[in-house]
Amino acid sequence: MSRESGFANGGLDLRADTPDVGSLDTVAPERPGHASRGIWTIWGVAFDARILQMVVLSTLVLIFAFNNRLVQAEYDRLVLECLLPLAWIAAVWREDPRRYGLTLGDWRLGLPVTVGGIAVMAVVIWIAGQQADFRAYYSDAVGGRPAARLIVDTAIDIFAWEFFFRGWMLWTLGRKIGADAIWLQVIPFALMHVWKPEIEQLSTLAGGAFFGLLAWRTKSMLWGFLLHWFMLAWVLMVTAGLV
Repeated sequence: MSRESGFANGGLDLRADTPDVGSLDTVAPERPGHASRGIWTIWGVAFDARILQMVVLSTLVLIFAFNNRLVQAEYDRLVLECLLPLAWIAAVWREDPRRYGLTLGDWRLGLPVTVGGIAVMAVVIWIAGQQADFRAYYSDAVGGRPAARLIVDTAIDIFAWEFFFRGWMLWTLGRKIGADAIWLQVIPFALMHVWKPEIEQLSTLAGGAFFGLLAWRTKSMLWGFLLHWFMLAWVLMVTAGLV
């Protein structure tokens, strides 16, 4: 049975016939009502089923993660912001998670950008880490953990964040609206920093856009993960006096 006939009979097939990740930057956004994706109709208004599911699930996850602690925050986010979306992609949408940034992508671009970014941010964070508000916030966040534990915990934390924003969210939106998805994922990313020092809150506009651009250009969330991981681990160690 064709996808179109499935819709006509009231069925919802959530497996989209979308373009390959590698071709996303050259593919125009789909026209409204295009039948190659699942469509859900609510009160006479047709919605892209995947975007609706992603928005609802993502909102619930972020609210739950903010208000509840199951084990340790980093491991909560691994389950809620990485493993849960991955399971949804594989089991409900029946797609290859590699289409959502879990690949090396264009490493010839990603590698030098990441190395250069680490060099620049090492200096920026060292300077910012001397500020009183940074030291107060991040010293509490360290919680007496040794440097090795911080490196592991931050890796888990940032991998979950980068997949959530620059994998699951970016590519779900991107296949529908194109590169403008980069700017939409900045909004929730910035809002998840509102309790941090003000200068860091303001930096999330540029930072979220940069990580989104890097993921879009390289077709991978891994390069942004490596840079973001370094930034968080480094700021924790600097403010805690571990380096």
